[in-house]
Amino acid sequence: MGEEPKRQMAFATVMSMTFWNGVTLCLKVLGPLVMVLQLVDGDRKPSIGFVYGELKNTKEEIKEAYKQVETNYRPILDVIDGKAKSRLDSALHLTAYFLNPFYFYKDHTIQDDPIIMDGVLTCVEAFFPDDVNVQDEVINRELLKYKNKDGGFGRPLATMGCATNIDS
Repeated sequence: MGEEPKRQMAFATVMSMTFWNGVTLCLKVLGPLVMVLQLVDGDRKPSIGFVYGELKNTKEEIKEAYKQVETNYRPILDVIDGKAKSRLDSALHLTAYFLNPFYFYKDHTIQDDPIIMDGVLTCVEAFFPDDVNVQDEVINRELLKYKNKDGGFGRPLATMGCATNIDS
């Protein structure tokens, strides 16, 4: 194939809507992933309370980019889930997500998610091994105060984190 036909093919490709729709889709998928990677890799401040939530939001954005067509987005989410498994979905990450007021007070269904609650219980058991009384205190009393914004959890400084993502 001569140079001129190659140029014409390249020109036709770059000028086609199919090409630019593909580029747009690629940016919609990679943009949120890059943001999560920056969060994980950032040295600005601790991000553990935001990693799980932002990864969850990213997966929703990817689904939206593919217009909720599972056969299109599933391979990407499988790769993300495979890379995150046992790294970004540990009991500690789940607990930090749960205890982050930015997510918790926006979406109370977090406390109904069995995976997240199992992570919280696992974390409490790991932090207070062999002390069922302290585990009981944390899970059945202190956590209730957090859920209801009682005591120190209702102070203005504490409630500021409910409205904005202070990590951005």
